[in-house]
Amino acid sequence: MPSTCVRHTRTRAVCTTEFAEREFVRIGARNVVRAPLGVDLVQRHPALRDPGLRARYAREDETLLVTCTRLSVEKRPGTALDALESLLRRGRRAVLVVAGDGPLRPRLEQRARERGLPVTFLGHVSDRVALGTLQASADVCLAPGPAETFGLAALEAMACGTPVVVSTSSALPEVVGSAGAVAADHGDAFADAVDMVLELPEPDRRGTARARAECFSWNTAVEAFLAAHDTTVPSRPFVPGGVT
Repeated sequence: MPSTCVRHTRTRAVCTTEFAEREFVRIGARNVVRAPLGVDLVQRHPALRDPGLRARYAREDETLLVTCTRLSVEKRPGTALDALESLLRRGRRAVLVVAGDGPLRPRLEQRARERGLPVTFLGHVSDRVALGTLQASADVCLAPGPAETFGLAALEAMACGTPVVVSTSSALPEVVGSAGAVAADHGDAFADAVDMVLELPEPDRRGTARARAECFSWNTAVEAFLAAHDTTVPSRPFVPGGVT
């Protein structure tokens, strides 16, 4: 969208994060407001954690890493494999489950085979409950995309009580807060961040992740978007997919 369009023909530009807002400010837009997205705190919950599912992918003494992303260049999914390889080199027992599909999948699968990396590629997971169960059962979720302007998959993982390691180049540091860790865009940094997260007692790190996600309810998001449009907030709460 040309900058003149933003400045002169739109009442407001609504951005979900300060990261996204920055570009509009850079081009001189003065009609920018911020309204975060939300997460379904009922469908995504720590109670989805399933020891049986976890045991399918990782032994008790292994760290289960999960990344949920499109396997395309801009998402940098290879950083998750880099992090796994770095963790294995330093002696941590870890495995990685990749939920998502895309043009880089054959190359990533080949790399995992050639290097003997314990990676499971699930492809696209369309079942929301199954995906939530996977996120809840992970020890740490990885969000390596450097250009994310919000990061819903990371927020969903936090709602499930799972801490997230995110790219410092993206909007996710402001979404995650203290419910995970921030890393530079390379595998060793992500591995360092995973180690740092796992130093915390499990109840603490999982409780912090859920508490942070609760700051992003859909009711809060709806109120912010309605306020951005000078619209009255409805008296009844917003229910995703339901009748309001």
